[in-house]
Amino acid sequence: MSDLLPTSFFSSGHSTFAVIDPTTGKFHRRLDRHGFLTSGLGRHVAISYVWSEWKRDPALDRLPDWEAVRSRLSSVVGSTAPKNLRPETGSSSRCWIDCKCIDQSSDTDKAYWIPRMDEVYSEARCTVLLLRYADLSPLQELAGKASCQYKGRLNSVDELLAPHNCLLNQGSCTELPNLGTAEEQASLDCLKGLAIGQWRRRAWILQEILLSENYLLSWGPGESGWMRLEDVGVIADSLFRRHGTETWLGEFANWCRRLWYLRQNYGEAQTYELCDGNVLQLSTQLEATVPADKFYALCGILRLKGVRYDAKHTANEALQNVVGELVRNGRLSWLYAIRPVMAQPTTPGSVPLRILSDSLSPFVLLRLKSRLTANKQKMEMTDSQMTVTATRVGTVSSTNSLREYLNQATALTAQQASTDGPPSSDDLFMAPAVIRRLAIDVIGPLLATKMFEILCEGLGIPNDQGSRQRVASMVMGLYSHGVQATSPGASPSGSEKSQQVTLAASWSLQRQLAPLLDEFQIVRYSSGNQQEQNLNRHIVLGSPAVTVGSIVYAVKGDEDLLFAASEPIDSGGSAAFQGMILQLQAGEALGPVGSSLFTSQFWRKKKQNEDQTTQVEFRTTV
Repeated sequence: MSDLLPTSFFSSGHSTFAVIDPTTGKFHRRLDRHGFLTSGLGRHVAISYVWSEWKRDPALDRLPDWEAVRSRLSSVVGSTAPKNLRPETGSSSRCWIDCKCIDQSSDTDKAYWIPRMDEVYSEARCTVLLLRYADLSPLQELAGKASCQYKGRLNSVDELLAPHNCLLNQGSCTELPNLGTAEEQASLDCLKGLAIGQWRRRAWILQEILLSENYLLSWGPGESGWMRLEDVGVIADSLFRRHGTETWLGEFANWCRRLWYLRQNYGEAQTYELCDGNVLQLSTQLEATVPADKFYALCGILRLKGVRYDAKHTANEALQNVVGELVRNGRLSWLYAIRPVMAQPTTPGSVPLRILSDSLSPFVLLRLKSRLTANKQKMEMTDSQMTVTATRVGTVSSTNSLREYLNQATALTAQQASTDGPPSSDDLFMAPAVIRRLAIDVIGPLLATKMFEILCEGLGIPNDQGSRQRVASMVMGLYSHGVQATSPGASPSGSEKSQQVTLAASWSLQRQLAPLLDEFQIVRYSSGNQQEQNLNRHIVLGSPAVTVGSIVYAVKGDEDLLFAASEPIDSGGSAAFQGMILQLQAGEALGPVGSSLFTSQFWRKKKQNEDQTTQVEFRTTV
């Protein structure tokens, strides 16, 4: 124990990993001098809060009012915490809070700890958000009265393979009691206060939720009330079915659900990492008092310990610094977040790869990958160019608008609704795979047996179809249902529960797809040898910048990463980056995948076509 923040045993230049007991005000080391954990994993509570809410004078004070924060902490950790909260916190009396556990007067200390915040949250028992001015009591009371109609009713196989989660099932399984007008309005007011709250825009919110074992909301004063963020999202989903015109409510529920879906794969499957591109995409709506922190706050999730933090950087400079470190570590999946610039027809090769913080592409869930993989192929990045070793895998033969493609598939599905098999002999039969690829985090949880059967009933899908055909019919049915309905408030074709659930699910799917329809196009490319009449044709998703004749490359050393580029035609030999390619199946994993270490394919030496390997150079700019 110490009255002062202890320094590291291994370096006197920064503090050690320490937690504080708010009752005594004393610090405790998490590591002893031999590098061993002194209190075990999950023995501290990480504290989240909005600094400006806890300052006496937000305009003048640099730091939060410690006495005010300390008073609230006494009702979260320690012997004075509510009894029903102690199982969540592990009855811990110690917490980690940045205003005390990082030396705020030391730039060196901040620079050391900011890339290591993942250690703080992943090793915490839970993270608690301190809400100073909110009172969520109406939501807490409502959560106590709500019930899940499937709790304990799923068969053991379903529960083992895909444990039931009310939030991931869009709250459709949750029954709310009959509420009076005043009671319901109070719950809506609470939710709106949370939805527009500054806490959601904080740069650190992603790692707090994704890395923590649990994420709780706490309010006061007096005896602290608390709720799980997951339960708040379920209530938001359930109330949204009653108030379909309140789009902010649906968006807040979707935000909670997306983070929980990612957390389920990221926080609990610790041998897998989110795609770097997804992490960058999630940051687009975040804010930071220090502009550079918008991207430096992602270093913990990205596992980038070597980034040199500089608070004086602009957001663009911070993004460039983070991206440069990813490249040095042999990681290129951040390119999924880069929106390519449309080329002029006369000079396609002159368009640079622009790394700008305000023009990142919208979120589409990408693969989760083993954190132990590293691409050791030649990759270089400077302020003006990036060079990638890649293998040429094909040439783009045709493209067409994603919006037009899905409209055609929807119309054809409606015409052939009474027939079995694919809707057409051409590539329109791939439409369900296209939709599912763009919205796997919405559709995936709906494939659990109970939810799937309800949706099939609501969409009128017969039981005698094969399982794959039923899934395809459900996906197309939800998409077309969503196109026809503007919100869950629209009148369903029947009053049955299945129709209400179907309408809510289709609305969520359509909201997810709406911003993507103009961000992607259907791309067809051919691979193989045309002279030997050995051509393979592929249907993938690419950006609108992809043109007929463009080259599709696979990154050497990570062949699942495909990108499109023009032929190098300018004097410097640079190609125009036309965006990453999303495959509809095959190599891209949409969830945790087993290790290939014990497979024969892993040890079998792969044949490389060295003639097709080349150095692809892009000009870069910020």
